[in-house]
Amino acid sequence: MKAVTQQVIKGLALGVVLIIGGSRAAGQSAAYVDTSGHQTSFVRSAPEVTLEVLDWAGNGPALVMLAGLGNTAHVFDHFAHQFTDQYRVIGITRRGFGASSHPSTGYDLETRARDIAAVLDHLKLERAILVGHSIAGDELTKFAGLYPSRVRAFVYIDAAYDRTKVEDLPQPPYPEPSADTYSSVEKFTAYLARAWNWRAPEAETYNTRTVAPDGRVGAMKTAPEIPAEIIKRIEAPDYGKVKAPALAFYAKPDFQIVYPYSADFDADARVRAERIIASAEKFQQGAIASFLAETDNRKIHVLEGNHYLFFTNEAEVARLMRAFLVSIGR
Repeated sequence: MKAVTQQVIKGLALGVVLIIGGSRAAGQSAAYVDTSGHQTSFVRSAPEVTLEVLDWAGNGPALVMLAGLGNTAHVFDHFAHQFTDQYRVIGITRRGFGASSHPSTGYDLETRARDIAAVLDHLKLERAILVGHSIAGDELTKFAGLYPSRVRAFVYIDAAYDRTKVEDLPQPPYPEPSADTYSSVEKFTAYLARAWNWRAPEAETYNTRTVAPDGRVGAMKTAPEIPAEIIKRIEAPDYGKVKAPALAFYAKPDFQIVYPYSADFDADARVRAERIIASAEKFQQGAIASFLAETDNRKIHVLEGNHYLFFTNEAEVARLMRAFLVSIGR
């Protein structure tokens, strides 16, 4: 798996939730009540594939949120409510993750884009605003080529990158979670906040990992072969096919934000981390140049936050998104 050994660029390209690792494991999840306020349904996108769809309701044009690799639609359980006053907000969990089907095939980019179209068809949505985080940016760009008339606008949240150009570099050691880290969802998400500067909604943990009746957090629900298959099938983005207005956010690679635990680095770890940050900056600059050169009606914002900008910069991202969406009209 290219770049799995490298935090910053992997975060830019793939989504860091995978680094907590663990293979798929059977197990009873603890009872949990999701209070986000969405309705949950399942849409069949292929004969043996159903996709989890979250509907936070709201009035106005459809705004469809797509998660990064390793996440489910529940990762937007908080952020979705920034838009329900003016938009109907939908979230789709891609195949292979969470409560969606986990088939052995269909992880190529075109199939994943067609899964999105199947959900829009089922919901009778002729056109939608597509919002993608991380690797979902690949799905947005592919969808633009396959279904150009079905998109009002695109929003890339640290997602507009050419992942075929990810550089693989040795990383510094990560802070090791203790055995107590997994004793509860609260302690597990607190570890994520300390180690990675982000804390996901509680429902996201319940939908990506097994949680025992005593609250202990277990292994990932998704078999590691699934993200590996997605990574293997990465394609270079064709931004020339992005004709609808497009907004792209980028998280500026910052040493302290990316490595909040850097005080524990020895000299070798610091050199590795600095090399990764420099490579990430170059990677991002190239991505921005390509996006600006190849798309027509586009705007970018580079923010000081981490890869999960809709967590770390929620109010700012929401404000800028709303201004962009107002500018293109309803």
